[in-house]
Amino acid sequence: MLNPEEELKRVSAKDALRKLMLSRRDELSEEERAQRSQQACEFASEVMKRLRLQSMMIYVPFRSELDSRPLVEWAWKQGIQVIVPRSLPQDRSLELYKLQGWNELIPGAYGILEPDPQRSQKWMDHRPDIIWVPGLAFDRKGGRLGYGGGYYDRLSDRLSQGAQDTSRQIGEPLWVGIGYEVQVLEHVPMEEHDKVLDGLVTERGHTVKARPAAEG
Repeated sequence: MLNPEEELKRVSAKDALRKLMLSRRDELSEEERAQRSQQACEFASEVMKRLRLQSMMIYVPFRSELDSRPLVEWAWKQGIQVIVPRSLPQDRSLELYKLQGWNELIPGAYGILEPDPQRSQKWMDHRPDIIWVPGLAFDRKGGRLGYGGGYYDRLSDRLSQGAQDTSRQIGEPLWVGIGYEVQVLEHVPMEEHDKVLDGLVTERGHTVKARPAAEG
């Protein structure tokens, strides 16, 4: 365990890296972000087709994040289930909803568009086939630097616990980062509790593992 001084240095270093990576993303022009987002979403759809995935959880873009909307619209056309998270700040958890149209979204706790519980259907089925994960920085070994809230780590813990509790034999979801190439580092600092990703998609291509098979 780190002593308080070491812990403060670690947190400060992560905060500094977050600011640096956010500025890198913000420096891209709107046109660059649109082009790179479209290219990345095309690569993401290739992953979905190659692995024959039928459901995906994905974020709704905020500010300079990679625009995930082309991938969502492609999935709707293919009949793929689109699941979008809603943030619950009181315990920093995510509720999952099936999204069938953009008109089901309203500004959430952080100003991000999220499913309206009055219009969207709660996702109660099972774990999505793939979870597209946003972030500030990624590396090609599964490392990810998030925004510091721990929402996705908590979701991972919950889904893992659900897998232990259920009698249904279904495969684990893939956790894949999606972002711009300028967000990719040689190494992202990770802690023991941080979720290691199964792959990464940017506008330059994708490196994604095969989906783990169900047991039994």
